Amino acid sequence: MRKLMCLVLALGLVLSAAFAGGPPGRRDREGREGDRGGPRWDMFRGAEAFGAQRTRGNAFDALRRYFDLTPEQQAAVAKLEEQRAADEREAVSEVAKRLDKKFAALILEVLPADQKPKYEGVLAALTARDEATEAAQKEFRAVLDKVRSAQGVTTTRRGPGLFGSFLPNSKPDIIRFCINLTEEQRTAMDGFQRDGWAAMRDRTRDVARVQNWGDAAERQRFADAMRKIREQVDQQTAEAMVLLLNDEQRKAYQTASAALDTYNKKVAEADDACEKKLAELVGPEKAKAMRAGWWQFPPIMQPGGPPAKGGPEPEQPKGDPKGAEF
Repeated sequence: MRKLMCLVLALGLVLSAAFAGGPPGRRDREGREGDRGGPRWDMFRGAEAFGAQRTRGNAFDALRRYFDLTPEQQAAVAKLEEQRAADEREAVSEVAKRLDKKFAALILEVLPADQKPKYEGVLAALTARDEATEAAQKEFRAVLDKVRSAQGVTTTRRGPGLFGSFLPNSKPDIIRFCINLTEEQRTAMDGFQRDGWAAMRDRTRDVARVQNWGDAAERQRFADAMRKIREQVDQQTAEAMVLLLNDEQRKAYQTASAALDTYNKKVAEADDACEKKLAELVGPEKAKAMRAGWWQFPPIMQPGGPPAKGGPEPEQPKGDPKGAEF
């Protein structure tokens, strides 16, 4: 029975792609009349039945889906797509800055007078870090653009983030997305990356998992151990890939690789300066949170926290109980 169900679901996904004229995994943003906007079970809608949202199309999607382009046209469109991504990146950054400024002023109205200077100092430290990081990103992108242009690389990285918004964060990525590789080279390098992923999986199994997510030191130890393994595996994979490059490709790789090292150095310096300033304002322990990813924070608890074992239940907030209904 389980095999039959899997076969039916797989057939539904295939038919969904065929009828929709595009890949499955999307869902209408608008709710249908009479429903509450939630996922509708319909096997012929493919992964949309599981709640995946439909993404907004754009001028490049329309061209890529419905038109056959010559190699010259593809190269020209790729340039336009990178330009569009750069313009979008700048526009989003400007909007985010305006919103931050607007809501920072509103937050200041909420804070008591004695906390306002500290909040403004924290914002200034974070803003200085972000501006330094953005400047480093622009320099890094400029080098990559020159390398890609000299190599004749015209394709962009598809998927979650086009190359215009995607920055290589490892040297294997630089080789794959910035160097013009032959099919034979790419096939061999795919094998190196699979070996790297397997090595990463095997080595991370030996890393002790976090037992208490409320312990900041334990979370940081786990993050540092995982990052160290990733860096080592990336370095080994890149060294194997470089052996397959010719002299011209190797020179281009060395230029981009040095730019990545410079970028990482400048970002680390910006983080260090920010953490130092935050430590002066809020203390060393809270300042460490600047480097933490969202997954490193303990789960947010309701006011009052969970009841102590054997202790009284926390007092519930007063108000209309219907206000919490959905």
